[in-house]
Amino acid sequence: MKFLNGLMAFALMAAAWTVQAQDADKSQFSGFLGDYSQLQPVKDREGVLAYVNQTHDYSVYKKIRFTPVEVFLTPNPDYKGMQPDVLKQMSDGFLNSFISAFGSDYQLVKENGPDVLTIRMAITGVQLTRPAMGVTDFIPIKALYNLGRKAAGDAPMVAEMSGEVEMLDPQGKRVLAAVATRKGEKTLKQDEQITWSELQAITDYWAKNMKQRVDQLRDAGR
Repeated sequence: MKFLNGLMAFALMAAAWTVQAQDADKSQFSGFLGDYSQLQPVKDREGVLAYVNQTHDYSVYKKIRFTPVEVFLTPNPDYKGMQPDVLKQMSDGFLNSFISAFGSDYQLVKENGPDVLTIRMAITGVQLTRPAMGVTDFIPIKALYNLGRKAAGDAPMVAEMSGEVEMLDPQGKRVLAAVATRKGEKTLKQDEQITWSELQAITDYWAKNMKQRVDQLRDAGR
């Protein structure tokens, strides 16, 4: 199952799951999904927990409905400010990756219906940092993962993003859910400011894998 390698995680794969989710570190959960008891680690996918209802008929879905992307901050962040334009840039950028991935093969709708699969998504674990004065092109968040042993100096860093996703049938019942974290590919310097392009590479990856997974589930039911 491919989705949210490393969201939201966000890979969705029908691989064997061996460790129960209740044994996982609960601190990684934002509360967006509510119930995390169904999630289990995906084999060979570090940092990915997922659930798929394998008995559900996915072949009926011809339309996709996305709900607005939510953003969850880490508890008690050092900096508590969040400018509305920053929040919008993050949520819109996340959603646009999925709209681009699904738009060619599925009809994107705003209302629920008998052939509509609803997808809820959230960016989680966001750590805010004080933005530089007069700078508008950067995302004021601490989204860095240290690639070296030192937390200072010239140790290389990469952007890191976490997310959660849930798919609902027309009756609002969960048929798929996942939690994951993924690191970007671009190496950054210590304390380098982050643009959305570093994070979009992650959301584009999630969107591509999520679309492939939905395709697989639909094909399996035909």
